[in-house]
Amino acid sequence: RIKMNLMPCFAIFGSGSRRSSISLTLPRAAFAAAAVLAGLPRLDASATSFARDDYCPVSAPDEPDTSLLQIGRFSTVGAERDTDFCAPSPEETFNITAEVRRLIGTVADGNWSKPIETAWADYQDKTLLRFQAVRPAPTRRLRILVVVSLGQSALPMLVYNFKKWSKNKAGDTFNFVLLHFDAEEGKLPTLPADVRELLMPHVALRHAGPGCKVDFWKRLAPDFVAGYDYLWLPDDDLRMDFFDWDFYRYHLLAYNPLVSQPSVVGWAPKRRSSDWNFVRATHSSNTSWVTRKIEAMTPVISTKIWPAIFSRAWSVNASCVHATQDFMFNIGNVAKVLGCVETPLLVVNTPVRHGDCMNMDKTSSCVRWRHGKEWCRKDCFGISEKEADLLAQAFGGECAAAKDPKAWKGKCV
Repeated sequence: RIKMNLMPCFAIFGSGSRRSSISLTLPRAAFAAAAVLAGLPRLDASATSFARDDYCPVSAPDEPDTSLLQIGRFSTVGAERDTDFCAPSPEETFNITAEVRRLIGTVADGNWSKPIETAWADYQDKTLLRFQAVRPAPTRRLRILVVVSLGQSALPMLVYNFKKWSKNKAGDTFNFVLLHFDAEEGKLPTLPADVRELLMPHVALRHAGPGCKVDFWKRLAPDFVAGYDYLWLPDDDLRMDFFDWDFYRYHLLAYNPLVSQPSVVGWAPKRRSSDWNFVRATHSSNTSWVTRKIEAMTPVISTKIWPAIFSRAWSVNASCVHATQDFMFNIGNVAKVLGCVETPLLVVNTPVRHGDCMNMDKTSSCVRWRHGKEWCRKDCFGISEKEADLLAQAFGGECAAAKDPKAWKGKCV
């Protein structure tokens, strides 16, 4: 039995011995893919030719006895997503093979080898071509400012990552802010000749001296970042073996998230990836999903909202990143409520490998949430009057509901 209604993107599938029938409710554009994934009989082609509107992608877990899959607030193999939003992806007619599904699981579990990396790159290349055919994204070059708080030992990792980013097919450019937190105040460390030759033409700012993330963000004045489309704030222990910038940028341009990040895998099986399960790579074939939070480990932030974030950085205790991090999420969620964005916070499943070095923890007095909840919580408050003015300026020209600062002031979602 098949039920189909034009409803918000929410689907429930029942199968196996616990249920006598299979039923689903979902937007029509999702029907073709969902029918395959739910194991429905093959239908006549005319019955699955639907308009190309957006939908929540659906991926059933591999276990044959799974009786319920919910999309919206939903569970997938290996992680539970704490979100009330749908997961955007244009893969409406894709048939994921068993071989590809095994590859997705292999990568999500933290396995790495050159053959696995090559197979994953091939999978992402082919998937991106399909995406572009189904839902072409705007074509324009992006300018990215990568802000890295790094120890001297992390330079080889940064060089590797930059070489990979530089191979992007879109012609996007990457500049750097290098924040040497393990150096003496004001004494810039000497870069090896090969590193200097490769990176220095792309370095917009260097700073030497201890500090915490929010301390360093205070150096990124809005005028300084205004010429860039996005700020990327990755930790120095992330390696881009599986990450594909062209795959990632497609999602940036197709969905315009205010804050996004690549998914995260551990350095090896059973090694720590992220403490937040909703940003970890999973066995699901979903290529992206919307969430209410992004990991401070590697956020990609639209420079549109940076003036407000910069203002907040000067209003809180810089030793605790979590309050400023949560403020980013609050902006996205309020913008969603106001109807100014469809996709406030997005995770794209082109994962980064997490070395889990905790380099900054070893050289600073930065407060982690689990060690200083009360201290961090004092810095969690609604949007201030100044921040509301900045957000009204940022969104007012394109979103009528956001023109009045009162629409933002005091909000906390």
